[in-house]
Amino acid sequence: MGSGKSTVAGMLRELGAKVLDADAIVHEEQLRGTVGYSAIVQTFGTQVLGEDKEIDRSKLAAEVFGDPSKLRRLEQILHPRVIARVLEARSMLPNDAVLVVEAIKLLDGELVKACDRIWVVVAPHKTMIERLALRGIGAREAELRLAQQHTEEEFRKAADAVIVNDGVRETTRESVREAWLELRRARAPRSSPEPRT
Repeated sequence: MGSGKSTVAGMLRELGAKVLDADAIVHEEQLRGTVGYSAIVQTFGTQVLGEDKEIDRSKLAAEVFGDPSKLRRLEQILHPRVIARVLEARSMLPNDAVLVVEAIKLLDGELVKACDRIWVVVAPHKTMIERLALRGIGAREAELRLAQQHTEEEFRKAADAVIVNDGVRETTRESVREAWLELRRARAPRSSPEPRT
């Protein structure tokens, strides 16, 4: 959270990638009338609903962040739905297309198995807190949410590419471009050797 994944995803879109935002899928899977909505209300009760009877994301966050068992239950409801949507999108793309999945909890579930490469976006802790504040997330809640994530060291260890997004946009853009070109080179079809007679 707050590392700038969306910024990097936007840069990848400009370079030609197809981008799916897992958080946007989660939003859709929580709308009234969906299986996800029903499962969330059955699990956490009507106290997570707003006046419009839709799931109030801030109420749901207050319910699950800080309680690892509740967070796990929420992820068990939503992650399979996200994976199904990603796999469906992937199946519809031509072979030479690159599908980027912007996902905050990628390393924590089965979705990681559907990925050929893992890119991690990192930023200084203070910068992440400041970015989350701009989204209306207070410092205490931001610290609580960040504490539920992997450490930067764990993220880096899992990554095929690390993009540092410390606020210098052009530096970040150059890192993204270099990693993209490396990815495209790795995916380029190798020419077949001449057959021997």
